[in-house]
Amino acid sequence: MNIVQLTSESIRELRAKRNGIMKGMIEGQSGSLLVLGGSFAGDDRQRHVVSYAVFTIFFELWERFNMESWSYTYDAEGLIFYVKLEEDAKDVKDILVHYEDHHPIGFAIDSDVFDSQQKWSRESLGMPNRMDDFTKSSLDELMNDIVEDPKYIDNYIKRVEGYIVKGDKQTILSNILVYGYVSGFTKEMGFGMYGPNYKGSNEQMNFEKFIHLVRTYKDEIHRIFTVNSNSASDIARFQTEVENKIQRAVLNQQSYQYTVFMTSIVMFAFINSRGYADITKQIKKLGESFAQNDLLGEEPQRYDILKNGMREVFNQYVPFLQKSKSITSTLLYIMSRHDDQAILGHNGEQALLKVQFLAKNLIHKEDKWIELDKFCSSIYVYPHDDTTLLVVTSMLDIMQRYYLKIKMLFDTQEK
Repeated sequence: MNIVQLTSESIRELRAKRNGIMKGMIEGQSGSLLVLGGSFAGDDRQRHVVSYAVFTIFFELWERFNMESWSYTYDAEGLIFYVKLEEDAKDVKDILVHYEDHHPIGFAIDSDVFDSQQKWSRESLGMPNRMDDFTKSSLDELMNDIVEDPKYIDNYIKRVEGYIVKGDKQTILSNILVYGYVSGFTKEMGFGMYGPNYKGSNEQMNFEKFIHLVRTYKDEIHRIFTVNSNSASDIARFQTEVENKIQRAVLNQQSYQYTVFMTSIVMFAFINSRGYADITKQIKKLGESFAQNDLLGEEPQRYDILKNGMREVFNQYVPFLQKSKSITSTLLYIMSRHDDQAILGHNGEQALLKVQFLAKNLIHKEDKWIELDKFCSSIYVYPHDDTTLLVVTSMLDIMQRYYLKIKMLFDTQEK
């Protein structure tokens, strides 16, 4: 399925346009078409917390259904998955209603199901309309407009984040990992990296393969507590196993060492920590152990940030994200300060300095971001390391704000 990104003058018109297109997509076919998106009715439906909720349910449905095919789009309504299923549409809608009403994060997603004859709704199943918990109004009608009440937005975000940091310790770390990756890659512009609406400068990777990467890594994180978190050799073995499984999942032999290393080292440091501030000390300790045992691979300079325990991330990047609340401006902030070895290696020092200069001057000039995005794409810049640090920053943001709650759950489960 090749889905065209939709545009319209209003959310209401956009939703009506999508509804008509979906009916056409399933016309004359057997089975059903599931359209899965967020239930957020605020002003920016491309928020990473909304995308995280959609990703989470999509991954669960992946396990539940035998999907014939799937695709996605990312427009003013946010991230939306389109899934072709063999199952009867009435049964699929019934299952999705159960998810929406009873799954811990079901409140955050919305679904439409079509077959060749009709769109299946709650009304079709003889059920009452779905009501939004916060506004106490019909969700379907609410989604046609924009809710500007900051309390509505905060409530949605807090409920999604509450889901992320709840459950057994393996699930919490898996949730945080997915949240970090979704935050780092599911955005309007990548400045040379791939995303839902842009190819990026790496021909071997795209957003579809990224989805496979995240799903594979997510599953592997569930066994992180079987690894000795104080042993560099055991951690390195785990990282190699994860990288190999990702390569099989995305069907290429490109190296994923850096992204797996940087994100997993934060996880192991968190496990070993005795407080949020202690995570940086644990990262430094593990980094020294890796260096002493010659386990940093062929490009050890890429890991120089470990020498001070990623202090820049803790002291600069995370506070900037928490203050700006903008994933894209945080990426530009990182790009302006970090010597991205991927850019340096592929594009040279002059290109790196140019990108850093432009990023620094455009951090707060959102109307100019598209120009920088086009510039980076035109010279095939690929800010891989910067984007990975954005993923790490998003993970640490959650870890900091919910550190005590997570650790208390860990301690309770260990007794």
